Amino acid sequence: MHQKRLSAKESYPIKKKIKKRFVVCPRPGPNPKEDSIPLLSLLRDVLVYCENAKESKHIIKSGKITVDGKVRKDHKYPIGIFDVVTIPQIKESFRVVPGEKWLELIKTAEKDVKICRIKNKTVERGGKIQLNLHDGKNLIVKKDDYKTGDSLVLSIPKLEIKKHLKREKNSLCLVIKGSNRGKIGILRGVRKTLGSTPNLASIEVNQRTVDIPEKFIFVIGDKSPAIKISD
Repeated sequence: MHQKRLSAKESYPIKKKIKKRFVVCPRPGPNPKEDSIPLLSLLRDVLVYCENAKESKHIIKSGKITVDGKVRKDHKYPIGIFDVVTIPQIKESFRVVPGEKWLELIKTAEKDVKICRIKNKTVERGGKIQLNLHDGKNLIVKKDDYKTGDSLVLSIPKLEIKKHLKREKNSLCLVIKGSNRGKIGILRGVRKTLGSTPNLASIEVNQRTVDIPEKFIFVIGDKSPAIKISD
């Protein structure tokens, strides 16, 4: 399925008023449509490594692109927040980060690590705990030392836990949605609300405190980001 550029999500970091009228829609996958960009568009429109969809498809289907350390041959594969896109042939890696206006790509040398947020937890057979992460990945852990909303620094593609980033007071957070999108702040607290209204997180951003929905924050470190998230 295709859609016109003018109607594409604002998160797409693409030019909309050019001769190419259509863009590819991301396929349903680990990242939601509104927070992702298809691999073809990333290669053709963002990195501009090819001129048209035919060339981009050829590169992708030849197995020359990896996402989080795994070869992806689907040109509609949804690339989302903190995914690492690597082109081994030219020895370049890029990380997707939320900017103030749209998803942005930054060059990274940390192609073997990624931060993932714990979306929820489930109890498996034998009492083992499964951590369900924001990007569709799952981890089985022996001890229930992790909470929903915490973040993990993982090795990719093996998914070994390198560091546990707790969502607690004074932790460093990245705002991934809303008017403060792309900004880094310090978590000052979380206020629970009644009913269907989302819980609110108080974040200190640029010496002012703002309240934003709890699900809009992503813990990225203690006093400094655990990985590079800006140029």
